[in-house]
Amino acid sequence: MVPIRVALFIFLLAGSVFVARAGEILDDSQSPKKQYSVQFKWAHQGDVFELSKDDFYQLKACIPNVEVRLNTADYLGKQAKIYLELPQTIDGVSSTEGFSLTWETDRVFASGGTTPGNRALIFDGEIKSLIMTDLFTFTLKMNASHLTGKLRYAPIFEIETY
Repeated sequence: MVPIRVALFIFLLAGSVFVARAGEILDDSQSPKKQYSVQFKWAHQGDVFELSKDDFYQLKACIPNVEVRLNTADYLGKQAKIYLELPQTIDGVSSTEGFSLTWETDRVFASGGTTPGNRALIFDGEIKSLIMTDLFTFTLKMNASHLTGKLRYAPIFEIETY
């Protein structure tokens, strides 16, 4: 007979296989800049007395012309989907409630948005180059009441072939 602790461990281990990442993380180390100084502004101007509590504390920042270079050499000639994902936890905030990231792109990747712990499709098709490059203009929104220190996060780029 298998002890309960061993059975529980096996159950948890088996369960962790199902929550593993669906894609492989792409190397973006060739992107020219990794850290940005961001100037937040209040998202809502004007009559603040009409705003809800969440809208009152809403901050917004724009990070223009972020060049992203993804190493896709291992996937050349394959059909693939590429996603932009935000980590579940973000350093510098006590809660990711109200935290969102949207982006506009120039050419290769699709514009979109996501929230912490989620991902958005930015490419679906054949990988035709060793390095896929595009310019992103990111817009970051967050609740100022959750800010606890220096904000640090990095988008994760994942690829799935089909």
